[in-house]
Amino acid sequence: MNPGRVMGMENVLFLGMGAVGMTFASQFADRGYPFHFLCDRFRKEKYAHRERFVNGRPYAFPCLVPSEISAPCDFVFVAVKEYQLQDVLPLLEKAVGPQTIILSLLNGIDSEEVIAARLGAGKVLPSFVARMDSTREGDRLVYSSPGQIVFGEADGRFSPRMKRLAGLLEEAGVLYEATGEIRRKMWWKFMVNVGINQTGTILKAPYRIFQEVPQSLEAAFAAMREVMALAPYSGVSLTEKDLQESVRMLMQFNPEGKNSMLQDLEAGRKMEIETFAGKVCRLGEQHGVATPVNRLYYNLLKTLECQLACDRNK
Repeated sequence: MNPGRVMGMENVLFLGMGAVGMTFASQFADRGYPFHFLCDRFRKEKYAHRERFVNGRPYAFPCLVPSEISAPCDFVFVAVKEYQLQDVLPLLEKAVGPQTIILSLLNGIDSEEVIAARLGAGKVLPSFVARMDSTREGDRLVYSSPGQIVFGEADGRFSPRMKRLAGLLEEAGVLYEATGEIRRKMWWKFMVNVGINQTGTILKAPYRIFQEVPQSLEAAFAAMREVMALAPYSGVSLTEKDLQESVRMLMQFNPEGKNSMLQDLEAGRKMEIETFAGKVCRLGEQHGVATPVNRLYYNLLKTLECQLACDRNK
């Protein structure tokens, strides 16, 4: 089966039906742009009997298993957690061909390399998600800020495949930014995640706390400045202006919204501790840069995760 081929339209797959995947897939669906979620047979059977709700509207997202794919697709949006990535990449092998463009919408700064090692470096277009405040509880997701996909070539040029992606996202009604400095912007997003996601999770705080309590922002900034100190070792410069840009973004979010790490904690899911504090600490050790705030955050978050596991086993 050729998944969703419609004359004049790109052939699109999503991998990962979490908050990011559901948010963008619902926008595709609202425009009537065809797509499928790729999953294993167990999940396909489970999803077949469940509607998903995005901002109160029901969606029955179409799903495929790898054996139903007969031709490579044009675009793949990977939207799983980083710790799930190695396990799900085999699902994509039949879906990826010479002209396929893969977008990694994961948190962190390592996923493009992992995907490229398995499926080919020339197929991955560096990207990330910004300005999204989606909150998911089970099959229901709400957002006030729809997010945008930021993408660009690693060498800074504006390429034909960037133009193709921009055309797709315009037709699908998805906000985007095509940039000539994707590496710096990816590090900015990583810095924001390290500060806001981890601090918000430890405090168990919705965005309202950051909007109203200056001390919460100062705590986040302390973690973020450690990322700023590490960025030059990867050829990236982040400044205090970048911290203030994160504040401007936060002020636009739904006050009762929660970051993805806090949502994972509350839902009993594994958290991306290694993606954030763990990565900062490893880079600090590699480059001889002290990272005491993220070391503290790492230990606190690991403790929360262990507490959760103990509570489940009682």
